[in-house]
Amino acid sequence: MSEVNDKAPFLLIQKPQELIKLFEGLIDRKIREIGVQSTPPPASATGESPFLSTKDVQKIFGVSRQTINDWRKSGLLPSIKIKSRRYFIRDQVQALQQKWKSPGDQ
Repeated sequence: MSEVNDKAPFLLIQKPQELIKLFEGLIDRKIREIGVQSTPPPASATGESPFLSTKDVQKIFGVSRQTINDWRKSGLLPSIKIKSRRYFIRDQVQALQQKWKSPGDQ
């Protein structure tokens, strides 16, 4: 009687498409698990969204859309892109606003 070698490589007897479907199922399940575990970003104390649109940021700083884009490209004001829309993190915008306030404004 032969012994089973647990350390020997094994051969999968599955077609590549079956393996792909198996992996896709495992990935989908893990994504759902992570989605259930993660919590959405908290809204501010006033119930506002943690994200600001480019127009919102324009109004806050009183600058043009191009200026906002220049700040974004230079890394001064990081943003995230969701589909075709770009958003800015409220806390980061407020931090930049505080940084630029003159001492006389406080």
